[in-house]
Parts: sequence; structure tokens; C-alpha cells
Amino acid sequence: MSNVHAWIPAGHWPAWLTPRRAAGIGFGLAAFVVLSVAAIYLSAALFLLLNKVDPRRVELTSLWTYWAVYSPDPAQRKRLLASMTASGIGLLLVLPGALLVAAQPRRRLHGDARFATTAEITRAGLLGGSTDGRPGILIGRHRGQFISLSGQLSVMLSAPTRSGKGVGVVIPNLLNWPDSVVVLDIKGENHAVTAGFRAKSGQRVYAFAPFDDQARSHRWNPLTAVRTSPMHRVGDLLAIGQVFYPNDGSGTSSEAFFNDQARNLFLGLGLLLLETPALPRTIGELLRQSSGKGRALRDHLADQIRGRRIDSKELGPALSDECIDALQRLLSNSENTLSSIVATFNAPLTIFADAVVDATTSADDFRFEDVRRQRLSIYVHIPPNRLTSARPLLNLFFSQLVSLNTQQLPEHDPSLTVQCLLVNDEFTTMGRVGVITMSAAFLAGYNLRLLTVVQAMSQLDAVYGDKEARTFATNHGLQILFAPREQRDADEYSAMLGHFTERGTSRGHSRSLGPNGSRSVSVNESEQRRALLLPQEFKELGSERLVVIAENCKPVLGEKIRYHRDPAFTSRLLPPPEVPALDMDLHLARVQQRWRLVEGDLAPDETVSIERLAHDINQLPDHFTELSAQQMADACLDFFSEKEAQPSGGTVEAAADEEGVLISNDVAREAAPTPDA
Repeated sequence: MSNVHAWIPAGHWPAWLTPRRAAGIGFGLAAFVVLSVAAIYLSAALFLLLNKVDPRRVELTSLWTYWAVYSPDPAQRKRLLASMTASGIGLLLVLPGALLVAAQPRRRLHGDARFATTAEITRAGLLGGSTDGRPGILIGRHRGQFISLSGQLSVMLSAPTRSGKGVGVVIPNLLNWPDSVVVLDIKGENHAVTAGFRAKSGQRVYAFAPFDDQARSHRWNPLTAVRTSPMHRVGDLLAIGQVFYPNDGSGTSSEAFFNDQARNLFLGLGLLLLETPALPRTIGELLRQSSGKGRALRDHLADQIRGRRIDSKELGPALSDECIDALQRLLSNSENTLSSIVATFNAPLTIFADAVVDATTSADDFRFEDVRRQRLSIYVHIPPNRLTSARPLLNLFFSQLVSLNTQQLPEHDPSLTVQCLLVNDEFTTMGRVGVITMSAAFLAGYNLRLLTVVQAMSQLDAVYGDKEARTFATNHGLQILFAPREQRDADEYSAMLGHFTERGTSRGHSRSLGPNGSRSVSVNESEQRRALLLPQEFKELGSERLVVIAENCKPVLGEKIRYHRDPAFTSRLLPPPEVPALDMDLHLARVQQRWRLVEGDLAPDETVSIERLAHDINQLPDHFTELSAQQMADACLDFFSEKEAQPSGGTVEAAADEEGVLISNDVAREAAPTPDA
């Protein structure tokens, strides 16, 4: 057909005439010619039979000869017409119609379920690699070939513990996926096995471990996502507060009231931090401010509002109307109600009292907005013994990741060229992450894909409820099923595969008890329904096989991948890059606002790290790096000048001059303070 396309001028080949349709038309014309010739032979043969003559004398031109010779005779003319009519109707109408009816697939009474063939799996796009240039999620093997899902659809794996989901799906994908990944790495095994290869491949690799005993972790500050402009900061703070204090209608009216009030307190304290550059802009600082800084919270907040309005030079400029309104709404409550609101506010934030958690959430080593612009690998390591307390932090981490990356479609921003795979190993351990389940239906359009790993569908039901869990599972384009251990899961998986019709034979024996007793045997055949895999057969699937349920394809019976047995993966096992240790002394100096002066003139071999400045560089204006050189200089001068004009927190001690005379505090303030670690 390609040769035909080569000589037909452009625009003259009908759009409806596909190669397959053209071949069908050609075959039909050829069959019509053959049947017409056969009808001519049969008409002549029938005419001879009607005249009791041997029909073997018929030739191709006999019918025309008989018509010319015998048609004047009325009796013979009737025989000729009858022969032509019978043969024409029989061969040109009845026979093709019967063949068409026979070719129609017969619907089996109880279904026709079966496993897909290699050709069907290939047509579904699961074999042979990606055809659209997009990376594929590895699923398993089928007759030696890798099964993978390219495109933009997500994948869910249902597998009980110790069934090989890590070595068979999670780690192989981390050793193969070329674009960005964000991994929930509870055991730390995924980072240890795959981070080395991903770093060698040119990716920037980060490990967020807020509970590490050695304080080895990269940092992520959730409040960095809050824009400083008056137009956006209230909405950004409320979006974070919604994660900690949801108002989704699932609780009682009392819970809804205290959640609303706690979210309002989060807004007020967040605005207070934004308007006080001397304070760290972190959730840990929000928790410290909610304690009242050693005083009653009502007095602390009231003094902030009143004092900064009266003495802006010492305490800073007056608070904005939005901040005052939020704090006044809180202070208008009675003491008992205020205590309950503060308790509700502190409940999900208590983990930020941990110094390591506070330090790992005090700055940014990576930004969520970059995962679709450049290839990053982010591993989130939470030890199993801290999973329960870490749920609010994990919820915020993945909620903010999804929220920030579903604001701009790739077709509207040419820089968003990278797909990001969210590998949620042991997904339900995070608790309820509503933003993921609600956005799963449209994540694909934003170049975000899910690899969700659960032990059983009943786990999802327990966390999200039956309806939401089923909707979430349905929004995955492919499901991988390992042999289940629970009977309910086995029943459900068996029903998902469907049934086929099996012809069964039953035999009966009967014997007469009379004196001339006789025996008879009866045989009865019937169509019966049988599951493609019975529940007990699913449970006995074995440790090396899996079942894949994909869109537009029959179920696939495949084999599991074992990365440690496959040279394609073992060659990629490299030591992971070292995770830097946090400077906890520097962090505590910032939190406790301990300062010392930097000398005006540094020694030739002495340097001052920008990380150790008392100023929070993250509080520079938004899009600072996009400014011109002159605008950057002006912004820096304004920023540092504002800092010097608003000393707060730590005490700056007077320094002695060369003759040992103490200089005044006004002169001392001209030197830039740094945290005293």
C-alpha cells in the first residue's frame, strides 16, 4: 500500500479509504467475480439435469449456447430461467449471507474471558517500549519481554507484605525512570539502592529525612511557597492551614468550629512572621509564637498589635489590617475557648518542636516547582516508628507538591518538559491525603503520574472509605495484582478478571431392581460459568507471577521482575551520594536569636558564609533572581537597611575600639550581625 501512496497525487486519495478497508473491498470484488462464474456453470448444469442430461458436459460458454438454441421453446425457456434464478440466488445471495452470519462472533452464554496473547499485549502498547517518546512505568515481564506503561496514565500495585513489590516494581522503576521522581521511602532502602545510579545519570538527588538521628537531611520549608504579595499571601497561608485543619465536613460541628478557628490562628501568626523579618519564616516558629514566648498568648499578641503601632522604630512597622483582623478574631474568644483553639492549633504541629524537624523545614535545598522543569530525585525517608506522628508533615509535603504542580498546564509553559513520577510506597501509611485522591483524575494532564503501592484494597477502604477508594483506584490506568492473602481480596480480584463459558458433561447411571434388572447410562452436556481464575487459584498464583489489568486489553498473566537477578539492573547498583549533615548549632543560634558582630574589615583569609548571616535570605522579594543587576542591588540595600533599622530578638553587645573604649550601640548596629553558633 505504500507503493500506491507513492504515485497517487496528494489530495486524490480518499480519507475514508484506509489500507484495511481497501483490502476488504478488493477481496469482496474478487469473491463476487468467482461466485458469478460459478453461478454461470451451475445454471448450465441445472438446465442439463432438468433435461436428464449428464451435467459433466457443461463448459463456460454453455449457458449462452443453450439460451440461443432453446429459449424460443417456452418449456425450455422456463427451465433456463429457473436454473439461472436458483443458481444466482443460491451463490450470489444465500451463500454470502450464510458466510457473513457464520463469521459473526457468537456471544457465549456466560462470557468469554481469557488472558491476553502476546499480539494483543503489543497492540495495547505494553510491549516493545514507548511509542510516543514518553517514559514508561515498568510492570513486569511477559515471555521474557518487559511490560511497561508509557503515556501519562498512573499505575496501582496491590500486593501483600513481603511479596516482592519493592524488588519487583519500585526499585526497577527507580533504576529505569529517566525523569523526575518523588519517593516515599519508609525503610530507606530505595535511596540506598537507586540514588547512586540516578546521581550518576546527571540528576540532582535529595533526601528529606526530618527524623534522622544524625541530622543528615536536605531541607524543605513549606512556608517558602507563601508569596509575599498582599494579593496572594492570605490565600497561600490558608491553603497550608487547610491541610492541617481541614473543613471537609467529615467531623462534628464542634470539630469544624475549632478547626476553623485554628486555621484563622495559623493565618494570623503566618502574617505576623511575614511582617517581621527578624523572625524565621518557618512552621517551627509559628509553634513557638503560639506559646506566647513565655507569656500568656492573649497578652503576647495584644502587645504585638499595640506595641508595633506605637513604637514602630524599635518593634517594627505596624501590622497589616489582615494580620490584625485575624488575631483580633482569635482574641475575641473567651479564655476557655481560646485554650481549646490553641490546643487544636498545636496538635498537628507538635512534631515541629523536634529540633531536627524544625531544622529540616527551615530552608529550601529543592523546590517543588522544579520537578517538571529539570530532572530531580527526591527521597522522603520517615522511619516506621515515626510514621504516625509524621502524618501531618507527609500530608503537607505531598499536598503542596501536587498543588504547586497543578497550577500550570505543560502546553501553557514550554519549560515544563519533564514528567514527574510520584512513587507512593505503602501509600496508606501517610493517612488521608485528600489532594492526591481528588486530583488523580487529572494529574496526567500536568505531567504527573502515580505509582501507588498498597497491600490490599481493604487498606484504601479503611482510610478513604469505600466509594472514594474505588474512585481513586479507577483513576489508575493499570493495576498490578500479586497473589492476595485475604479472602475478600481474592474474591474481588477473581471477579475483576471475569468469567468464561465452559461446556460441562454430566453422566448418570440407573439400574432396575426388578427380576430382569437392567442398567442405563445417561450423558448430559451443558454450558457452565467458570471464573478465569477462581479465588483459591488467585491465592495460589505463586511468588513469581502477577496479573495485570489494563485499559483496552484483556488481563495479562505475567512474571515478576527481580532486579537483583537481572543484569540490566544489577549493573546500575551504585553507592548512594552522601547526605549532608545539618549545622544544628547554627540552626539553634538562629532560633534562640544569638548574635555576634562581624568585624568591618575581614582578614585576607577570612570569609563569612551567607548561610550564617542573621538575615533570612529567603525573605528577599519574590522573583529576586529575575531582576536586573541594578534592581538586585537596590533590593539588597533596602532589605539589609530595613533589617538594621529594626533590631529585634537577640541582644547586640557593644564592641570595644582599638583603644579599648566601648563604642555606642548606635555605632555597633552598623556592623552586620550573624548568628553565634
